[in-house]
Amino acid sequence: MQIYKTRSQIGTEETCVYVCLQLHNQPYPSWFSVWAKPNNQTLTKQRGKIRFKKDPTGNSVVPTPNHSPRITSQSTVTVGPEIYSIGGPREEPSSSVWILDCRSHTWRNGPNMTAAREDPCVFTDHGKIYVMGGCKIDEYSARLFEVFDTKTQSWTVLPGPGAELRILLTENNYDLVNVIDEKFFVVINEREYTYEPKYGTWKLLRGQSDSIELEGATIWIKDVLYCCTYYGDLIWCDSEDHEGREWREIKGLRRLLDDCCLRSASEFAVEDYGGKLMVMWGYSDIKPKNKIWYAKISLERSSNGREIWGKIECVDELTFPCESYESFYCLSASA
Repeated sequence: MQIYKTRSQIGTEETCVYVCLQLHNQPYPSWFSVWAKPNNQTLTKQRGKIRFKKDPTGNSVVPTPNHSPRITSQSTVTVGPEIYSIGGPREEPSSSVWILDCRSHTWRNGPNMTAAREDPCVFTDHGKIYVMGGCKIDEYSARLFEVFDTKTQSWTVLPGPGAELRILLTENNYDLVNVIDEKFFVVINEREYTYEPKYGTWKLLRGQSDSIELEGATIWIKDVLYCCTYYGDLIWCDSEDHEGREWREIKGLRRLLDDCCLRSASEFAVEDYGGKLMVMWGYSDIKPKNKIWYAKISLERSSNGREIWGKIECVDELTFPCESYESFYCLSASA
């Protein structure tokens, strides 16, 4: 563990990528870490004719120890070198917190929440983990929101919604789409609200939400929100513009979209790979379904701040030691 402490002190932390697979007829997910290995090959061919540079570091997938809890993607987040799984899956409410230490690849129990939750909405902001929902609102309205401080390892219940909003939350679908500077952005019945716990105030932000976050995979990289939509489009918006949000296309990636058939993929994931955008995708029509493709993309913002250009550094694939998987998602951690 000393080597990781030293890396952190001198600013040479390494990005570790984890892939979580849900396998057929397996109640618990399987975790794999993606490791670099020597690779002499330099070209890879996708479904199209264009060849891309392969990952120069090479790659291999290594199973992490079992004993993983049953988890869901929206309730699993990363803070530093640790992955937090909050609550239980659907129809299995739990107050438990599981923590995967990416330095030792071991799971441990964290402090329990104040309420049992199933598939809650979870976001991180400045080293804190914000949790919303996953419990019966009429029964736990005072505990609808809570926050976990990863430094003190303690939970704090946040003020709940007023009576009017509580009725809306009870009768309609809702999603937590973001947390910025301790301000919640919540979509209720296609309307978007902001909630500031320290003031206990709710505000209608827009009557018709344009939250693309609900329709794709997203990741924050240096105060910019990136999204790969379910149609394979790669877009971004600035955190400072969240209330007047404008989504824009990442320039320079047409070749990736067209020649890698990204738009024909069946599922996507995006991660922060040391400041670069890592896009992962899979196809449902390829048998056996044991491969995931990925691209590493460096990002550069224009001088006027209105455009972000992406440069495709490499495109490669990961092959997993299984016959087939049902679904996947990925997380990155700094160690």
